[in-house]
Amino acid sequence: MSRPSAVLAVWGGMLAVLALVLALWSPPQYAWALLAGAAIGLGPLGWVMLVPGGKPDEPRPVPDTSLPTVVLSAGIALTALGLAAGLWLVAIGIEILALGGFALVRELRAQRSARRS
Repeated sequence: MSRPSAVLAVWGGMLAVLALVLALWSPPQYAWALLAGAAIGLGPLGWVMLVPGGKPDEPRPVPDTSLPTVVLSAGIALTALGLAAGLWLVAIGIEILALGGFALVRELRAQRSARRS
């Protein structure tokens, strides 16, 4: 379980089981759909993480912390929560999601330029 893709696969499986159990006991609610959507979203992410990047002997500049990743995940969570709370929260979540996406692209470009020099 040292590979990040394995962790995502296990987490996605657990979310899928929870979504199935919740759908069986409370079908009219949307909570099971949110769990199922998260489980389905983890599948492609796990496949992307399986692809090796760069040369293995080359050192990679990796930040200790990444605020854009936290902002991006908060935007995803608010957008998903907005499906149950209302359109106003979906709009706020999409704005936060866009802000986190732009900041993450900026961070990845900075890492690439640090790798070149």
